[in-house]
Amino acid sequence: MSENKSSKKVIYQILFIYLTTTGIFLAFFFTLWYQKLYEELIILQGNNLKEIHRNIVINIINSKFIPIEQSSKNIADSSKLKFAIFDKNQIFFDNLDFNLSKAKAKFKGRGIENGKVFFEAKMNSNNYYLINKNNEIDNEENALKIIIQGNDINQELLWIRIKVLICAIFAFLLLAIIAYFLVKIALKPLDEKIKFLNRFIKDSTHEINTPLSVILMSIEQLQKQNIENKKFERIKLAAKTLNQVYSDLVYYNFEHTLSKEKEELDLKKLICERLEYFKPFLEQKKITLISKLEKSFIFANKAQFVKLFDNLLSNAIKYNKKNGNINICLKENFLSINDSGIGIAKENLKNIFDRYARFNQDQGGFGIGLSLVKKICKENNISISCTSDENIGTTFTLKW
Repeated sequence: MSENKSSKKVIYQILFIYLTTTGIFLAFFFTLWYQKLYEELIILQGNNLKEIHRNIVINIINSKFIPIEQSSKNIADSSKLKFAIFDKNQIFFDNLDFNLSKAKAKFKGRGIENGKVFFEAKMNSNNYYLINKNNEIDNEENALKIIIQGNDINQELLWIRIKVLICAIFAFLLLAIIAYFLVKIALKPLDEKIKFLNRFIKDSTHEINTPLSVILMSIEQLQKQNIENKKFERIKLAAKTLNQVYSDLVYYNFEHTLSKEKEELDLKKLICERLEYFKPFLEQKKITLISKLEKSFIFANKAQFVKLFDNLLSNAIKYNKKNGNINICLKENFLSINDSGIGIAKENLKNIFDRYARFNQDQGGFGIGLSLVKKICKENNISISCTSDENIGTTFTLKW
């Protein structure tokens, strides 16, 4: 189950990165498309106003003896047209449905304001400019201008927005589906390798159980016969090491078979028992153990806490120097394990709890120990932190 989640997580991460970049590109593309459709609509609607502009200019020229304000009003009343006539100094006539000062022509004299299309141009006919009320001939700079109001195109604009939005969503979803299957196909060989590896680990773990049990039982029988020599001690250490690896694998692969029941644990007593178990490992590397254990209790699963402590102490021994030392401090709601080992590089500290993370190839293991520790801490409401200096040592601190 966890492997499937991990595989899906990778797929979703790749898809997120791909779809984010694709989404930005699509947003840019469809924004340009919308602007093009928007411009085409305004230009098309504005084309009809060019002829109206010509007719208004001709009518005002034919009424040159009538003040431009009056002739404009007459044209508006008779034709029901909406327009405005102005120059840079004043407005001569304005019956528009929108604020003239806000109207800005953007597309070849056409524009849109308050949902209405308008057409703006200078008031000239055959390149002869109209004269203003003072009978002065206007030049190119101060010629009269006219804005003619056209149709309300809010509905057309709404339809363009809906069309562009639907196309954008469809394109995005289509690319997302294609990308999903492409990622699945690309990661299929890797996924199969991971599944094969996990099946192998599960099968191997299951098969190891019987011979390991026989070895441990035989060692117990030999211990009762008071057989003590170097070869026997090596066999005992090897069996214990194998048993710990087996225990880690069982926890990861057959977690559902383990009890989750929690109880009040006397940590001082429990740690003393585990230190006795690890005594041969400490003696083998001639490591000095300094323990300061005070009374402390925690409500947690016993098997899980034993697994947590065993992994931390095992690492402190495994990565320690010969003739090194380990300091264990237990106080109320506090436990720390410090070693004088090889330490961890600062760039690797943030990844030490990742599954299969290993930063020292000289030592064996699957790289699941600290991942297990982090998982157990989370399940038992324990906070864990690590500080380390290369070639000086590492300290793990637990608080609850």
